[in-house]
Amino acid sequence: MINLDEINDIRALFPLYGQTIQLATFEESDISETYVSWLNNPDIVKYSNQRFKQHSIKSCLDYFQSFHNSSAFFLAIKNKNDNALIGTMTAYINIHHRTADIGILIGNQSYQGKGIAKEAWILLLTLLLNETNVRKVTGGTLSCNQAMVAIMKKAGMQPDGIRIKQELIDDTPHDIVHFASFSKKH
Repeated sequence: MINLDEINDIRALFPLYGQTIQLATFEESDISETYVSWLNNPDIVKYSNQRFKQHSIKSCLDYFQSFHNSSAFFLAIKNKNDNALIGTMTAYINIHHRTADIGILIGNQSYQGKGIAKEAWILLLTLLLNETNVRKVTGGTLSCNQAMVAIMKKAGMQPDGIRIKQELIDDTPHDIVHFASFSKKH
């Protein structure tokens, strides 16, 4: 089991710095009209169930506040040089099973296709597996989201299950594919 002190110890590890990005705790000040526009942009959320919601500053504030006093993390992906918000990541830690499920959104489209998501994914995955008491990290995506599937494979994650024809994109059923990595410490 992971206790609350360990969760706070993990929070203290941010920001993390990669080659081109930093992962920092998402702050209320990161919520802006631009951020909201990412969540309402069908091209950005085409593989996410966020596409079924209409987002606002208030809905984003509510989501942001849902992370307070929880074992989950809401992170900002920022340009290391100018601190510009690029996207977000989440890590939902199950304290009883010492697992974490992570997700990512690159909202600033000028950064898409430049390796930012892979860099952020590996940075968080490495932290959770090597610097915490988390024993397993998981992630999932629709099978048609080939960019995300490639990121998880390049991060060294292994297949961890398939939910066959689980969700619809343009009325076409697609599998949800799950991947996992395990800590070598546990």
